[in-house]
Amino acid sequence: MKRQIVWKGLYYQMMEYCSIDASGTDIRINGTIVGFGEDVPFSVSYDIVTDRAWQMSGLEMAIERDGDCSWISLHRDINGKWTQTGHTRDEWDHCIDVDISLTPFTNTLPIRRLGLQPGERTQIDALYINVLKNEIKPVTQFYTRLDENRYLYEGVLKDFKREIITDEDGLVIDYPGLFYAVQSETE
Repeated sequence: MKRQIVWKGLYYQMMEYCSIDASGTDIRINGTIVGFGEDVPFSVSYDIVTDRAWQMSGLEMAIERDGDCSWISLHRDINGKWTQTGHTRDEWDHCIDVDISLTPFTNTLPIRRLGLQPGERTQIDALYINVLKNEIKPVTQFYTRLDENRYLYEGVLKDFKREIITDEDGLVIDYPGLFYAVQSETE
């Protein structure tokens, strides 16, 4: 599978271009987000690598916000051990996925990895990366598959709930109030 998708952000003024290449022994995802939020311009570039079962192995992310630059480097080994910029983070070992605040793509990771049947609900632990607050923390989330292309996403923080609509590849095409797909291409 090779895909490209463009999302428009609704909560913040932003656009994202994302490409997914699942043609080798792993899956590589590259995204670029530009926009304006919390009164400052921002740019985010991310590279995610997963295995063929959509389990995280690495994330590299560059963030420029109001002229300041930062870098996030996270890696997860085959035993589920996380490192951040080479430093062991044992407190994250229960987390499998990452959830980047400014992209709907990271919803695809658990959707594809879990392969839920309609009516099934599951809890996951993810590393939530709040890009604009420069924060990474473990969070509990729930996914319920409502039908073939609709999921209920629930974040424990602030009782957040949204029904999201995906395409046949599990990519979000409508995330009410936050994102929608402007264009999607398959090679």
